[in-house]
Amino acid sequence: MQGIDYKEKDEEFVLRHEELLVEFFESDDDELSLEPMNSYYRRLVHNLAKRYQYKTHSEGEGDQRHIVLTKTPKTKLVDRIQKKPPIIWDFGDREYFIDPLNKGLEVYLGKDGSIGVYEDRNNADYITKKKVYSNSFKIRRNKIVEIDNDEW
Repeated sequence: MQGIDYKEKDEEFVLRHEELLVEFFESDDDELSLEPMNSYYRRLVHNLAKRYQYKTHSEGEGDQRHIVLTKTPKTKLVDRIQKKPPIIWDFGDREYFIDPLNKGLEVYLGKDGSIGVYEDRNNADYITKKKVYSNSFKIRRNKIVEIDNDEW
């Protein structure tokens, strides 16, 4: 998002809270208390609020700690953060071969373009995964495609 490299989950959080900041700006209220959140997410909101020139502080203790936003004479609307377009992985005609003795192997396409054997314990950050029953597969527009597929 505009030069800031958020993880996808963080990006959704920031965009959702930016919407709250805009709604608050357009309201007649002078102060807004947000839901409790951990210190990492509070820091993201403090930084976001700084762009709009809200005054912020945290209140509460432990798992009830939350941010309070206050409008100031300098508070203003700014250009909205743009969501990063998704990366589309397409390796053209490159074919990945499977050992014929391992048919039914579950493979994944990672968000970083990596391709590998999926295992529950590896916690891969993936776009898609699929059991491959043919001897090979290709990656086409974020899909794992086998020879019998129209996209082959």
